[in-house]
Amino acid sequence: MNHMMNKWLLVVLLLVTLCGGAAAQNHTDSTVAVFDDLSIPLVEKKYVANTNFQDNWYLTLYGGVTSNWGSDASHAGFFRLMGPAAALAVGKEITPISAVRFQINYTRNTGVTDDQFGEIPPSDGDNASLGDLLSGNYSYLNHNRFKWNSYAMNIDYLLNFTNLLLGFREHRKFHFQGIVGIGGSVSRNYGTDLFAKAQGMDNSHSNQLHNLDKYDNRQHSLINLRAGVAATFLVARNWNIHMEAVANILDNSYDSNPTTKNTWDGHVDYLLGVSYRFNNKGGQAPGFYYPRHDMSEYRKRIDAIQNLQDQTKRRRAELEAMTDTIDVDAQVMYTLIAFDEGSTTIDRLQQTNIFTTAYAWSKMPRSIIYITNSTGVDDKLFRKRANAVQDVLLERYEVPYVKVRVVASEKDIKPVGDYIELIIND
Repeated sequence: MNHMMNKWLLVVLLLVTLCGGAAAQNHTDSTVAVFDDLSIPLVEKKYVANTNFQDNWYLTLYGGVTSNWGSDASHAGFFRLMGPAAALAVGKEITPISAVRFQINYTRNTGVTDDQFGEIPPSDGDNASLGDLLSGNYSYLNHNRFKWNSYAMNIDYLLNFTNLLLGFREHRKFHFQGIVGIGGSVSRNYGTDLFAKAQGMDNSHSNQLHNLDKYDNRQHSLINLRAGVAATFLVARNWNIHMEAVANILDNSYDSNPTTKNTWDGHVDYLLGVSYRFNNKGGQAPGFYYPRHDMSEYRKRIDAIQNLQDQTKRRRAELEAMTDTIDVDAQVMYTLIAFDEGSTTIDRLQQTNIFTTAYAWSKMPRSIIYITNSTGVDDKLFRKRANAVQDVLLERYEVPYVKVRVVASEKDIKPVGDYIELIIND
């Protein structure tokens, strides 16, 4: 018995360790993500395996049936060995693939007596006559069903196979889980009314083996090993439907007859439960969250780059047609830079465009860099943006001051020779 318990405990600890390691791999301390040199902040700063202690707790109420197996159970049949069962569980999801729970169980068990009471049939069928009792004929007790109650307290570990094999997904509608656990079981209230008919039989503990009555009807306290499967259905934000089938393995004395050849007794509980999941810290919905990034700003920047590329192509076509104002032998380059609406701050993505301008000037050092716009608007916002771009060119890339000019409108540019236009978006 102790050897078997040690093996089960080792299995439980191994599973917990493996799942803890998997959870640790998902842990992150990052608060931003970088896409194309653009920092994208987190919208939701909750992480898998980094929830608070008070998060992801649930309470489940079960009802169902139990089916016993053990000494001479084959003489009764599967359905005749059934009885009612109920349970109450408090649990916590530790990671998307692992959970623990504390469960209290009640079962109404059914056992079957063996053939130790003799083979002489009673005189009146299923009931013994006074003569049978006086003569010690108790064969009518052979292969009879009897009932008893058991109460158990268990600690279970639940492994979520769905998230383990298919990957974590928030608000998944169905989960399939494996269950292993250990606990303590107390059995009592054996069907002594059945044996009360045998008044001439001494059922004391000291005389059980002597009179071949091996049934010990006293209370039994036993170790309970558990294994099973479960299915969980999400029906609302805080409510789940839970179905499970769990086998409970106990010592041979569970059915009050420890002297038969079978080593183990037990029962399988078939339970249907309703589970309420408590809100997480701050009133948030229960569950786990991967870091979520606000990608709308990133998409906005990508769209802006595409628009600038289109504007550049159109502007080049326009300038190529203005042959009367451009020296045909001059080298000309156009760069566009985008600002957020109302902003004068140059982000990292646009720094690349300024670098491109400075690099082009290094190849054409005789050229002039014109900072301008295509609409001719000359207001405070345009001037601040232009000055910000000019400062980068002068300070970071050491372009001479005389080579950088701010012109509000492209139409006012009258270049001679090589030049570069750095056009600020509207």
